[in-house]
Amino acid sequence: MSEIHLNRRGINAIEVPGEVETMPGGVLTLHIINHGSPLHISLTSTNSSTFTDFFHENLYVDQNEEFHIPIREGAYPGVFSVEVIAGYGARRAQFRVVVRERAAPEPEPEPASTTAPFQAVSLPWRPYVPVLALGAAALVLYGLWLAYRVDLLNAAAFAVLLIGVILAWLRQRS
Repeated sequence: MSEIHLNRRGINAIEVPGEVETMPGGVLTLHIINHGSPLHISLTSTNSSTFTDFFHENLYVDQNEEFHIPIREGAYPGVFSVEVIAGYGARRAQFRVVVRERAAPEPEPEPASTTAPFQAVSLPWRPYVPVLALGAAALVLYGLWLAYRVDLLNAAAFAVLLIGVILAWLRQRS
């Protein structure tokens, strides 16, 4: 909640915070405190259209007022300004509104499972299963070449073995 003080230091005096913060989907609440005679003020913003539908409001402030500026749910982080005008335009004060990115929710820790006595084991050779499969396929093709003497099987065994070596080399680099 941000406080705006009116008439505290003189007639139509305006005191605003330098900067206030809010988040997308939130509401910026302005607590307007009048220390003197009732007065009319205007709240206006010319650069807030990407953050809120608010752009202008006339208020009659007797003692204390609250004014709410809703911030759009899908608003990106950024800055806009709000100007407070009193005394029919004779007095003006402006403050910045910073829309901060909503903090990511912290992940909840996974509860310990009491029903499963075994935990998953990370196998260090698991990323090499495709490479091992290619090696086995090359061995089978080479065995078929020895049995049938078809040169195409020998070339296929060599190609599959070469692909396996290249794949293993690429996996080590990443």
